[in-house]
Amino acid sequence: MRPLLTAALLVLTALPAAAAPTLQPGLYDVSVQVVMKGIPMQMPVMTFRQCLTAQDIADGKAYAANENKDCTISKLSERGNQLSYDFNCALQGSQRMAGRASGTTHANGYDVLMSGRFVPPMQGMGEFSQKLSAKRLGACQ
Repeated sequence: MRPLLTAALLVLTALPAAAAPTLQPGLYDVSVQVVMKGIPMQMPVMTFRQCLTAQDIADGKAYAANENKDCTISKLSERGNQLSYDFNCALQGSQRMAGRASGTTHANGYDVLMSGRFVPPMQGMGEFSQKLSAKRLGACQ
């Protein structure tokens, strides 16, 4: 009886993770708020539209928020609606930004906080955090 109860509890605890809705392909309105450490005047919130494919979602590129698509996503972990990954994005020349991100996803969007640094520091700016929020608008056009 005890093994059956243990198995039933394992199944019940796994259900919420398995039933969590996943991000859907389509056109998204993405807002990005960047906070630079040590800089008194912060950048305004930027918004852009992004068409995400099923492959973009599967390999984590949907969460990179780098419009030029030169980001490598690694250590992608999704448990239920919780998401985390490492990122490394090429910028101009030999400049890049690298760090860690975590957040939540749902069928029609996501909220992610990225923390990282510019390598090498860019005009005195080293560390940053970036909040991403995306909302699905519908099918890609």
